[in-house]
Amino acid sequence: MPRPRRKQLKLTDPRTIKALSHPARIAAIDELYGGRVATSTELAALTDLSASAMNYHMRALEKLGIVERDDSARDGREHPWRAAAQGLSVEGLQSRAQQAAASLLSGAVVDNLRRSVDRYAAAEATLPAEWQDHANFDSGTVYLTPDETRDLIDAVMAAAKPYRWRRTRRKGTQRVRIALAIIPDPD
Repeated sequence: MPRPRRKQLKLTDPRTIKALSHPARIAAIDELYGGRVATSTELAALTDLSASAMNYHMRALEKLGIVERDDSARDGREHPWRAAAQGLSVEGLQSRAQQAAASLLSGAVVDNLRRSVDRYAAAEATLPAEWQDHANFDSGTVYLTPDETRDLIDAVMAAAKPYRWRRTRRKGTQRVRIALAIIPDPD
């Protein structure tokens, strides 16, 4: 029986936050925290790395407590990985080291999202008709109070909740990336 995972893994150590910012690690974390259990070989297929290079990254993430071995699904040769928690959050950005590490990580996450948008744009015309024109990318500025900002976050999260745990592939489904940033912008 698999070990129960913590609900949220709160990251405050600058070295841990910085260690997540490698593109291959972002891709692996994205997959595993999306609910997938995968081997280093499967995760390497998402990047330009070899399986041994991905295994190096996975062992580093394991030492940091970000991922763990999934003992319930051994295939005899390679042991799969899974998320060590249901979610990750970066908190306590008071020190310059924490802020610098968080900046590296957010940049890597945004770069990963940009690559996804680029792949969609390049492939949209070749997708089945029912999947064409099903992307939305919007950016804008609004002026909100702290309470309104919290209400917006809560409303968007509530709208996404019924879909959030649909992490297994079913007939007729396509992998869909979701990203949301609601960030107060200090003047």
